[in-house]
Amino acid sequence: MAAAYEFGGTGFRALDWQSRRALRWAAWRPDGSAALLLGNAGSALLFDGNGLDTLDTGTRQNLRGAAWAPDGTMALLAGNRGAVIALEGEAFRPLAPATSENLRRVAWHSGGDYALVIGNAGAVLRYDRRSGELAPLPGDRAHTLRSIAFRPDGAYALVGAYASRWAGYPRPHALYRCDGRYLQGLLATDDEDDFVAVDWTRDGRALVCGYSTRGDGAGVNKALLYDGSTWNTSTRPADGGIVLGGAWQPGGDRALLVGEAGLLLRIDSKGGFEDLDSGTHDNLIGPFWRPDGASAIVLKGPGDRVYTV
Repeated sequence: MAAAYEFGGTGFRALDWQSRRALRWAAWRPDGSAALLLGNAGSALLFDGNGLDTLDTGTRQNLRGAAWAPDGTMALLAGNRGAVIALEGEAFRPLAPATSENLRRVAWHSGGDYALVIGNAGAVLRYDRRSGELAPLPGDRAHTLRSIAFRPDGAYALVGAYASRWAGYPRPHALYRCDGRYLQGLLATDDEDDFVAVDWTRDGRALVCGYSTRGDGAGVNKALLYDGSTWNTSTRPADGGIVLGGAWQPGGDRALLVGEAGLLLRIDSKGGFEDLDSGTHDNLIGPFWRPDGASAIVLKGPGDRVYTV
């Protein structure tokens, strides 16, 4: 069974990768020279385009997300029980924990002077590169924060959330923005949205996507598209599986969405969906595009419905 796939624009190719632990995330260096792969029990691999090197992160916590600084000289890794680890050169350095919550995603400001780390129970942390300190940010929050990406000019980051009404909020927020100082709720929803992915094009168009249970109980895959002035929403029934990830192809006008049971969709900038055949029934996580947009890594997710992405 493949642990990962490569998508080259038209089809999938199984990658002959071996990992003792399930992989959860991949992050390419900005120059495309290597990808950092993370997973359960502190596992990490480095893919240089040819082979895999096993790395010792120094933790046994499940690692869920990572991102490289814009200059490619360091990466931040995030995981369970507040784990945040800096990778500089070949050395991993744990940061003093600022929360005990499970952390999920990392995003760097375009200037490279700080990064944001988000996770469960509305956790938002700011890592200051100059001081090396990690500190929580104030703001609106109520539930699990799932995805994050900075606008290309660095004005703010969009943050996607799991807007669960079970948390006790009749109209929870599913989308936030953060300027590096404060987390502000943007979109309150009557649906139970789970926005698992946020991404931006280089010219400032945004994609927010995930799974939604509407007020009438129907399940749909949902994509919010921002063209620089207006938000548009596209939906389609989730009978073929729920969306577990999505990202714009670098330099292109289309995004790739992946998900449960081999779900593979392409969506254009107008919100039009196109079904693609992945050739697998694995749950899929990603896509993690090479910076040049030539291909993407897609990871095999757990067999159960992936609320743990």
